[in-house]
Amino acid sequence: MNIQINKSKTLSKPMSIVLMTLIMIGTFFGGFMFMKHDSKLKKVCTYKTNAIVSDIKESSSSDGHTYAPVYTFEYNGNEYTVSGDVYSSNLKVNKGAEVEIYIDPNDPMTFYSPSEVSGKFFGIILFIVSGVCLLIDIVYIKAIINEKKYDVGY
Repeated sequence: MNIQINKSKTLSKPMSIVLMTLIMIGTFFGGFMFMKHDSKLKKVCTYKTNAIVSDIKESSSSDGHTYAPVYTFEYNGNEYTVSGDVYSSNLKVNKGAEVEIYIDPNDPMTFYSPSEVSGKFFGIILFIVSGVCLLIDIVYIKAIINEKKYDVGY
Protein backbone atom coordinates (compact mmCIF):
# COMPACT_ATOMS: atom_id res chain seq x y z
CA MET A 1 0.00 0.00 0.00
CA ASN A 2 1.45 3.33 -1.09
CA ILE A 3 0.13 6.40 0.75
CA GLN A 4 0.91 9.80 -0.64
CA ILE A 5 0.73 12.93 1.49
CA ASN A 6 0.35 16.27 -0.22
CA LYS A 7 1.58 19.28 1.67
CA SER A 8 0.14 22.56 0.61
CA LYS A 9 2.14 25.68 1.26
CA THR A 10 0.49 28.43 3.21
CA LEU A 11 1.84 31.75 4.28
CA SER A 12 3.12 32.09 7.81
CA LYS A 13 1.22 34.47 10.06
CA PRO A 14 3.91 37.18 9.83
CA MET A 15 3.95 36.95 6.02
CA SER A 16 0.14 37.05 5.98
CA ILE A 17 0.26 40.20 8.09
CA VAL A 18 2.72 41.79 5.65
CA LEU A 19 0.56 40.79 2.65
CA MET A 20 -2.66 42.04 4.24
CA THR A 21 -0.95 45.28 5.25
CA LEU A 22 0.25 45.87 1.69
CA ILE A 23 -3.22 45.15 0.29
CA MET A 24 -4.75 47.39 2.97
CA ILE A 25 -2.42 50.28 2.11
CA GLY A 26 -2.96 49.81 -1.64
CA THR A 27 -6.75 49.67 -1.43
CA PHE A 28 -6.89 52.58 1.01
CA PHE A 29 -4.69 54.68 -1.30
CA GLY A 30 -6.78 53.64 -4.33
CA GLY A 31 -10.01 54.54 -2.54
CA PHE A 32 -8.56 57.88 -1.53
CA MET A 33 -7.52 58.62 -5.13
CA PHE A 34 -10.98 57.71 -6.52
CA MET A 35 -12.65 59.97 -3.94
CA LYS A 36 -10.21 62.81 -4.59
CA HIS A 37 -10.70 62.59 -8.38
CA ASP A 38 -14.49 62.53 -7.99
CA SER A 39 -14.38 65.53 -5.64
CA LYS A 40 -12.10 67.45 -8.04
CA LEU A 41 -14.47 66.83 -10.96
CA LYS A 42 -17.43 68.09 -8.96
CA LYS A 43 -15.49 71.26 -8.05
CA VAL A 44 -14.35 72.19 -11.57
CA CYS A 45 -17.37 70.97 -13.54
CA THR A 46 -19.76 73.75 -12.61
CA TYR A 47 -21.61 74.44 -15.87
CA LYS A 48 -24.78 72.36 -16.13
CA THR A 49 -25.89 71.40 -19.63
CA ASN A 50 -28.02 68.80 -21.34
CA ALA A 51 -26.31 66.18 -23.47
CA ILE A 52 -27.54 63.43 -25.74
CA VAL A 53 -26.23 59.90 -25.31
CA SER A 54 -24.96 59.67 -28.88
CA ASP A 55 -23.34 56.26 -28.60
CA ILE A 56 -22.60 53.42 -26.22
CA LYS A 57 -19.04 52.08 -26.07
CA GLU A 58 -18.74 48.37 -25.37
CA SER A 59 -15.87 46.50 -23.77
CA SER A 60 -15.59 42.73 -23.54
CA SER A 61 -13.68 40.71 -21.01
CA SER A 62 -13.82 37.27 -19.48
CA ASP A 63 -16.42 38.65 -17.06
CA GLY A 64 -18.77 39.67 -19.86
CA HIS A 65 -19.68 42.91 -21.57
CA THR A 66 -19.51 46.37 -20.02
CA TYR A 67 -20.71 49.67 -21.43
CA ALA A 68 -19.90 53.38 -21.20
CA PRO A 69 -21.99 56.23 -22.61
CA VAL A 70 -20.73 58.75 -25.15
CA TYR A 71 -22.25 62.21 -24.72
CA THR A 72 -22.71 64.95 -27.31
CA PHE A 73 -23.54 68.49 -26.23
CA GLU A 74 -23.21 72.09 -27.35
CA TYR A 75 -21.30 74.73 -25.42
CA ASN A 76 -20.55 78.30 -26.58
CA GLY A 77 -21.65 77.47 -30.12
CA ASN A 78 -19.37 74.41 -30.44
CA GLU A 79 -20.40 70.77 -30.41
CA TYR A 80 -18.46 68.42 -28.15
CA THR A 81 -18.45 64.65 -27.86
CA VAL A 82 -17.09 63.15 -24.64
CA SER A 83 -16.89 59.60 -23.46
CA GLY A 84 -17.57 58.24 -20.00
CA ASP A 85 -14.60 56.63 -18.28
CA VAL A 86 -16.58 54.27 -16.09
CA TYR A 87 -17.72 51.05 -17.74
CA SER A 88 -20.66 49.23 -16.22
CA SER A 89 -22.53 46.02 -16.99
CA ASN A 90 -25.70 47.78 -15.88
CA LEU A 91 -25.80 51.03 -17.84
CA LYS A 92 -28.52 53.38 -16.61
CA VAL A 93 -28.89 55.38 -19.84
CA ASN A 94 -29.90 54.42 -23.37
CA LYS A 95 -28.68 55.72 -26.71
CA GLY A 96 -30.65 58.83 -27.67
CA ALA A 97 -31.50 59.74 -24.08
CA GLU A 98 -31.08 63.31 -22.91
CA VAL A 99 -29.11 63.57 -19.69
CA GLU A 100 -27.83 66.35 -17.48
CA ILE A 101 -24.05 66.66 -17.24
CA TYR A 102 -21.71 69.20 -15.68
CA ILE A 103 -18.73 70.45 -17.66
CA ASP A 104 -15.64 72.46 -16.82
CA PRO A 105 -16.25 75.88 -18.44
CA ASN A 106 -12.50 76.21 -19.02
CA ASP A 107 -12.21 72.76 -20.60
CA PRO A 108 -15.55 71.44 -21.91
CA MET A 109 -14.01 68.00 -22.56
CA THR A 110 -13.77 67.55 -18.78
CA PHE A 111 -17.16 66.59 -17.42
CA TYR A 112 -19.04 64.95 -14.61
CA SER A 113 -22.21 62.94 -15.15
CA PRO A 114 -24.45 62.33 -12.12
CA SER A 115 -26.15 59.46 -14.00
CA GLU A 116 -22.90 57.46 -14.14
CA VAL A 117 -21.41 55.45 -11.31
CA SER A 118 -18.94 57.79 -9.70
CA GLY A 119 -15.50 57.39 -8.22
CA LYS A 120 -17.16 57.73 -4.83
CA PHE A 121 -18.73 54.28 -5.27
CA PHE A 122 -15.39 52.67 -6.14
CA GLY A 123 -13.69 54.56 -3.33
CA ILE A 124 -16.17 53.17 -0.81
CA ILE A 125 -15.64 49.62 -2.10
CA LEU A 126 -11.87 50.01 -1.79
CA PHE A 127 -12.21 51.44 1.74
CA ILE A 128 -14.31 48.40 2.70
CA VAL A 129 -11.63 46.04 1.32
CA SER A 130 -9.02 48.02 3.24
CA GLY A 131 -11.05 47.65 6.43
CA VAL A 132 -11.39 43.88 5.95
CA CYS A 133 -7.60 43.61 5.51
CA LEU A 134 -7.13 45.62 8.71
CA LEU A 135 -9.41 43.21 10.59
CA ILE A 136 -7.47 40.21 9.26
CA ASP A 137 -4.22 41.89 10.37
CA ILE A 138 -5.63 42.41 13.85
CA VAL A 139 -6.72 38.76 14.11
CA TYR A 140 -3.29 37.50 12.99
CA ILE A 141 -1.44 39.84 15.35
CA LYS A 142 -3.66 38.75 18.24
CA ALA A 143 -3.00 35.08 17.34
CA ILE A 144 0.77 35.66 17.34
CA ILE A 145 0.60 37.46 20.71
CA ASN A 146 -1.46 34.61 22.18
CA GLU A 147 0.98 31.98 20.84
CA LYS A 148 3.92 33.78 22.43
CA LYS A 149 1.99 34.34 25.65
CA TYR A 150 1.21 30.63 26.10
CA ASP A 151 4.52 29.33 24.74
CA VAL A 152 6.24 27.80 27.76
CA GLY A 153 9.41 26.94 25.87
CA TYR A 154 9.34 23.13 25.92
